[in-house]
Formats: sequence, structure tokens, C-alpha cells
Amino acid sequence: MALAWHAADRAVMAAERSGDAVAIAGAARHVCDAMFHRGNSREAVEFATATASRHQRDLVRSSQGLSVLGMLYLKASLAAAHAEHRSDVPGLLEAAGDAAERLGVDGDALWTAFGPTNVSIHRVSALARMHDGADAVAAAAQIEQTGLSALPRERRAAHLVDVARGLTQAGRREEAVTKLLEAEREAPEEVHCRPRTRRLVEDLRLLGAGSAEGPLRGLAGRCGLPA
Repeated sequence: MALAWHAADRAVMAAERSGDAVAIAGAARHVCDAMFHRGNSREAVEFATATASRHQRDLVRSSQGLSVLGMLYLKASLAAAHAEHRSDVPGLLEAAGDAAERLGVDGDALWTAFGPTNVSIHRVSALARMHDGADAVAAAAQIEQTGLSALPRERRAAHLVDVARGLTQAGRREEAVTKLLEAEREAPEEVHCRPRTRRLVEDLRLLGAGSAEGPLRGLAGRCGLPA
């Protein structure tokens, strides 16, 4: 993680020297990610929003700019949700939604996979992080399958894990196991290797999953969790 932090920080410095707003914002989203994973969620929100505000006028002029601008707001929304700054989350998602509306389509400029669908799946993730499980599940049900199918498989898997987390919070644990198994089929590493996902599997084992106990035990084994 320290290596990722230094790489992202150097990328920002190089982008700043270039004066290219798209390059600056693109590098800044990786710094925001590194801050978040280092446990500096509040700082990640402040850094992402400050960068977005400073360069917004230039970023809205192109599809690449709108994509990195929107991703800055999405990264900030998850960091705010994780830091339990609940009041910040709707505005950040709205700002990302505005960028997606201007863009008009789901795209992948600069490998962002940004667009209306990505905003929707981040809304689900933010709600699950804030333990609003029923709302997260309801939000997920509104997302069109066509948009989800066009996303990279890792992002689809991560979304399914978020839905599983929401289902668990809502007491629908058998359905949560089903979603985790779907995520595993999409991208096994997103389930087997992510600490947060492994904790969800452990939580489900402790809580019990009814008729899904057998599949859950199998999944736990593939995650390397003790029997």
C-alpha cells in the first residue's frame, strides 16, 4: 500500500508539471484511493473535492475530463460513507451524477468505466457502507442489467459483493450467499482475496445462512477461511 501511495503521489506531481487538467484529475483519483486504503478517509474526501473544484471548468470540456471528474466525486462519496460522514454522501453522488448526465453514456475513458451505471453502483456501495442495507438492495434493483453487463468483470463482482452486504444487513442471508457465489463466478479474486469480502463471508457463517449453509461453507473454504 505504501508503494501505491508513493506511485500515485509521484503521478500527481508529474501531472501538475504538465498543467493538463485531465492528467491531474486522473492521477488525483489514484491518490484518493491510496488515502482511503491507508485509513485517511476524511483527507481523501477533502483532496478529491478540492481537486475537482479547482479543475472542473477545464474537465467538463471533454469526455475524458467528465469521466475523471465523475470518478473523483465517486471516490469521495465512498470515502465519506466509510468515514460515516453521512451528510456529505448525497451531494457527492449528485455531483458525480451531473458529470454522468453530461457525458450521456457509459464509457471507459482512461479506464474509468464511468457513466450513469457506475454512479448507480457506487450509490449501492455507499449505502451498504453506511449500513443502510434495505436501501442498498432497493437501489441495486433499479440498475439496468444491460449497463451492468458492459462493466469490467471485476467491477461487476465488486457490485455483487456490495449487494450481498446489503442483503446481509437486511437479514436476507440466503440471498446474500447467492450473490456472493455470483460474484465468485464473475471474478473469484474479488471474493477470495479481498479482506472486506472475506469478513462478510465470516459474518455470514456466524449469523447463519439457513438453506445456504452448505454453499457458504464451500465458499469459506475457497476463501481460505478455517472450517
